[in-house]
Amino acid sequence: MNSSYAFKRNFYRDVEKAIGKSSVAFLLGPKGCGKTVCLKQLRDNFSYQNEFEEVVYIDAKNDLASADEKSSFIDGVIKSVYNNEKKLFLIDETTYLEQPDIAINCVEDSFTSLRNTNTKVVFAGNPSGALECWGHRAFAGDAVFIRPDLISYHEWLDFKGISEVSQKTYKQFVFGIREFYTDFHSTQEYLQSCLDEAAVSNQRAAEMVLKNDCDGLTSDKLLDILYAALGDKLSERCDNYQNMSAHELRQALKFLKDCGIIAVTYISSSFDTKPYVVQDLLSGARDFSKSEILNNLKISIKYPMFYVDILKNILKDRLSEYPLESIAKAHIRGLLPDTGCFEYRDEQGNKIDYVRKNARKAIEFSLSDEKVSQHFDVLPGGFEKTLLTKNTQGRQGDVKCVPYYRFIFEMSENSHASLLF
Repeated sequence: MNSSYAFKRNFYRDVEKAIGKSSVAFLLGPKGCGKTVCLKQLRDNFSYQNEFEEVVYIDAKNDLASADEKSSFIDGVIKSVYNNEKKLFLIDETTYLEQPDIAINCVEDSFTSLRNTNTKVVFAGNPSGALECWGHRAFAGDAVFIRPDLISYHEWLDFKGISEVSQKTYKQFVFGIREFYTDFHSTQEYLQSCLDEAAVSNQRAAEMVLKNDCDGLTSDKLLDILYAALGDKLSERCDNYQNMSAHELRQALKFLKDCGIIAVTYISSSFDTKPYVVQDLLSGARDFSKSEILNNLKISIKYPMFYVDILKNILKDRLSEYPLESIAKAHIRGLLPDTGCFEYRDEQGNKIDYVRKNARKAIEFSLSDEKVSQHFDVLPGGFEKTLLTKNTQGRQGDVKCVPYYRFIFEMSENSHASLLF
């Protein structure tokens, strides 16, 4: 994709609004989600509108060759802030600045030194965890943080000019998404790139970067986790997941989760589960054993593109035989809020796929047109119950039935999904 690419993602408008209302914005999101294209589209559009005297797009990795050039560029940004110049700076690959955390702090200092209403700065780059950490350290609530994702089912339909929301078009989305991401070649290459950029941010930052532990990790270890997440024993690589140490498992899971590639759900037989048990586990706040990690965590690949790429490597020409519903279930978990939730399973065989105790919501992923599951009966009182079906829509007693592709569409249409579920 290039800056002349006509299709604008939904988050393009979010960045546009942020530039209008705030001096500084941070554009976060998974590697390859379209941040660079968005910045170049902003450059082209704002240059055309003449709203700023100058619009500067800079790629700190490729446009600034030396440490002196990087420092001089940031000095120029700071000078513009001090002079209250009507300029827009779109800084891509922020991680590759010389001591990027210090550079961001210096920009923040310049804004607090005087009242500037004209100069605007947008920072973007990978890894987003590092950039978010630096942004919050420097600006706290004085900057806007925008968190796009890879293209959603809703956006893909817009991209293709399709209005039909159905199992047919959802399948087209799942197997056609790589048409949008032409630079994506393989999941392993993507994982290696994430590791490389995490290492760069660790090396360049003046202070320790939170959420950025990648020492000892390899793309093979990360890929083993994703193969195991399929849950179908389709590959011998699933055994590699079982053979990792507790530390390796925790580190790899945390890295993949922080990169936004997986959703991690705790499996519990109690409705009294602590809401942040997964975060405690991955942060090391509790010393979980290897068996607890293997038996109490459900790993789901959030994005169909990665899921399908891995399946294709395993199944080859038999990919079309794999059930679409299995991919959809993982996709749904990736769209739902991942804090304060768990999967319920008890010794009697009752299972509820997704429970948010504090929000009093429960969801069962049937993805068929069977009658309402009796498993909902084990819920405490006052829960809102949703059954995801293949085609059935409406209410069955106190259970709301929603076709799964319609649910995915509505969740991806609303960027504040947690407000819905």
